[in-house]
Amino acid sequence: MKLSDLCKQIEEKFKERVQALLYIENDPAFRALLNKFLTQFNIDVGEVFSKEEMLAILEQEKFQILIILSKEVKEGFSGLVFNIKTIAPESRILIILDFMILEYLYLLKIDFLDFFSWGVDDFIIKPFSLEEFKAKIFKLLKEYIMFKEIRKIEREDLVTGVFNRKYFEEIIMEEAYRALRQKYPLVIFMIGMDNFRWYSRHYGHQSGEKILRELAKVLQKSTREKIDKVCRYDEDKFVIIIPYINWRKSLAIAERVIKKWEEINKEISISIGISQILPEISLERSVSFLINRAKEALELAKKEKENSYEVDKETLKLIHYS
Repeated sequence: MKLSDLCKQIEEKFKERVQALLYIENDPAFRALLNKFLTQFNIDVGEVFSKEEMLAILEQEKFQILIILSKEVKEGFSGLVFNIKTIAPESRILIILDFMILEYLYLLKIDFLDFFSWGVDDFIIKPFSLEEFKAKIFKLLKEYIMFKEIRKIEREDLVTGVFNRKYFEEIIMEEAYRALRQKYPLVIFMIGMDNFRWYSRHYGHQSGEKILRELAKVLQKSTREKIDKVCRYDEDKFVIIIPYINWRKSLAIAERVIKKWEEINKEISISIGISQILPEISLERSVSFLINRAKEALELAKKEKENSYEVDKETLKLIHYS
């Protein structure tokens, strides 16, 4: 398989363009060479000129490949790699080692295995041929595909195909951290199916699973692809993570969910509890409070009419919140 074919496979399979981010210090000609070489394989190339810029852009965009040639390789590089993998665990890191620093690394008692223990995925020693470089990129993209497929199995609810509870507990911490740090709103919906357990016992397990899949599909169609995240929370509950819009604007999504559900199902009603994140003394407390408030709002909605939603009382106080 050719490198360009592999890039096309990633685009078709995961619906994402292949992008490489270059962090090449003090060598504009070499940076331009790699940029031009990668572009011919249908790879979009970005360039940064400091570790701060690289970490900032990784929070905003997805890059499958990170290519680094920097003095950081011999000065606290493990910390940089840790930060990269925290922000972008899917990205594959290729470091370029200049032949001139190999002796320096030896004196520091740093060997190649140390790079892998820090989280680097591969390295290449300069000077190198472009064919060798291409082989490294091909290998890393193959590893990226494998990583994505394994993550999909780990994250996916087997019954409904949406994200599972384990993934929700991971991603809500990341989403909350970004929202609080960058000061944008983050809302969650806790969605419960009313009388689901009775329905599943009465009509059978397979009918119960079928109706879960129907609701999951409605939730996915009612939310923003690749922005909002639909997760199965427990047997009869789902949760949606909705960043960038406040609770007032999120009501349109809640109404859309209810309308679509009423159109396809007359047997089971749903209830939705809505809450928006608030800054607390710690990230963990903010997230815990967010989830508990959504659960409380869900219980209130269940006591109201069928197919309804409620906003928790603390969220209602955020009238002037952006």
